[in-house]
Amino acid sequence: MAISVVLLMISACVLLFLIPRSRYGLPMFFMIIGVILTTLSVLFQYYSFGSYVPPAFLPFRSLDLLLHRFLGQSIRLPMPYMQTLRNLGVVIYLMGIAALTDIIHSNLMVPHRESERTRLIVSRVSLALLCILYLFFYRSKSALRIYLMNIGHTGFPGVFLFFHQIISILVGIYMFYPLVLFIYNICKKNVTCFTSTKIILILSTLVTNIYFYYFIFISIFRNDPGEALRSGFWFFNKTTKIPALYISVYPLFALIMLIFIIVNINGFFAVDLVSYSQNRILKKQIDDMNYNLKDVFHSEKNLMFSINILANEIKNDFGSAESKEKLDRIINISNEQMSALSKSLDSIKQLHIRPDAVDLRTLTDSAVNNAAIPEDITVIRKYCDYPALCTIDQYQTGHALSNLINNSVDSLMMSDSEEKQLEITIEASREWIYWSIRDNGLGIRKKDVRKLLMPFVSTKSKKANWGIGLPFAFKVIDMQLGQMKISGSTNPPHRYALVEILLPRRKKGNGKD
Repeated sequence: MAISVVLLMISACVLLFLIPRSRYGLPMFFMIIGVILTTLSVLFQYYSFGSYVPPAFLPFRSLDLLLHRFLGQSIRLPMPYMQTLRNLGVVIYLMGIAALTDIIHSNLMVPHRESERTRLIVSRVSLALLCILYLFFYRSKSALRIYLMNIGHTGFPGVFLFFHQIISILVGIYMFYPLVLFIYNICKKNVTCFTSTKIILILSTLVTNIYFYYFIFISIFRNDPGEALRSGFWFFNKTTKIPALYISVYPLFALIMLIFIIVNINGFFAVDLVSYSQNRILKKQIDDMNYNLKDVFHSEKNLMFSINILANEIKNDFGSAESKEKLDRIINISNEQMSALSKSLDSIKQLHIRPDAVDLRTLTDSAVNNAAIPEDITVIRKYCDYPALCTIDQYQTGHALSNLINNSVDSLMMSDSEEKQLEITIEASREWIYWSIRDNGLGIRKKDVRKLLMPFVSTKSKKANWGIGLPFAFKVIDMQLGQMKISGSTNPPHRYALVEILLPRRKKGNGKD
């Protein structure tokens, strides 16, 4: 069990490092700290009066014994302080549950503001009352008063045990409430976060809650009310030796939690430590691509300028109405092309984000209307019925959405699907705007997902597709503090490609929602 504390501390350090990058790390950090403190309180108590003998088959058995002795000898706590440490661990764990509840509420699709505010107030008041009740009931002075009140009062033990059970039940309800709330809203399709985040959030919360609740309120380490009645101290079950099962399982849990956090950092925190170097390469390749495209566009602009000059000269030499009309068209086309190229040249070296309040529904409609979508493709729009306002660059984001829509259209045109469908979904929660596009075209293989974010990589024909649309969209979304994920399948008859985007929702203080 001593080595499990070290593993949990490593997990806490990883989470602490990731908190600035994602709010999902904060509740798990508090929960892990709560587990560490309660485990330490158990170890300190056993060092004082019990026997700690790890089983012979336990890996790193000698290290575990060494850590246990070091903790017991270096930190000598009186019995009341051990109970205080345990109580503090429970309260910090509940603070993590409160932070998790707040995050889940912020990811729910926009409810009525008054009911949302009421729900948050009730949640926070409930936490405060529960923490105060827990700290008061399980403090050392309360155990002494319980012991004194028990003397000569025959009916008192029953009332005391009843309150003990009620507090345990209330803590359990509060711990599992956000999990039930989250699963319920997922079933109602009322949550704006990626599928991988949903799975990892449910699994991590469920496993940690089950472990912690069993450890503190069910196992042999629970507060024993009989000891408070008999001795005036809060003890857990006074076994002289911790069973081998407990000493074996708890380090395993700590190791699983550490591996789980590291492996699932990408889905849970939107930070992939494994592919961190790949992301650096990606950004470098995008910069190199921008330099190359700048030269291409500059040459193209010079060509358009030359065509424009020649067209004007020809126009002056020819007098027929028909030739004049055609030359006018050439001039107009070259002018429009030069204007578009000039805008691209202004932003190609580095994306200049000019944020403004933009309704993503309107921007998406504009991108769809400007796309050349054939009549055999059915466009399904599933928009929320309230403003989906973001503080984003309208020009750059519009181009990014157009790239994603055109990619889907190209995939559908090359597929043999009988019913070609392009589905765009927009939903909003208190913190995020969720945007997704799904098509049943050629699909995407899972192993190709990472490649598609690399410049000049395309699963379509190389003649008309340079593979720069997705990297551009990724860069635009990333620079605006958003997240983008790609998934898909090429297995018939369920071929699909799905691009999901989360953009920060415009805050009320920045303008009207």
